[in-house]
Amino acid sequence: MKLNRNCHSAQTSFRSLLLEESFINKKVKTIYSTVTSGYKHKKQNQIMKGAENMTVSKNPTSLKLSMDVENGTNALGAMQTKSTSVGSVRLDAEAAKCLAVTEAIGELMSHAVVNVYVTEKAELDKAE
Repeated sequence: MKLNRNCHSAQTSFRSLLLEESFINKKVKTIYSTVTSGYKHKKQNQIMKGAENMTVSKNPTSLKLSMDVENGTNALGAMQTKSTSVGSVRLDAEAAKCLAVTEAIGELMSHAVVNVYVTEKAELDKAE
């Protein structure tokens, strides 16, 4: 009989945890929608108000290579990835050479490279 009470207690605790998680998820969604309400995505080429005649230059300061690498599967069987990166890439590095480097690194790794990205960090200067 004591075992049944313990199982019932565990089931009750589990149900309350599920209800609490559901409550938290609803609250997060409510907060998110409140925070993002009225937010409109800007078109990529949309110009800031009053900036029609402004001349801006973009000066790259650094490049970084990033790779998504296979990292097993999740409980549903979907592939999971892990990201790794190589910093301090020369600013004048050619895209083909960047890809060749990631492929060479991929050959040394025990998991396959899935995606390759180049991230450019640039400074924007307004001409006076």
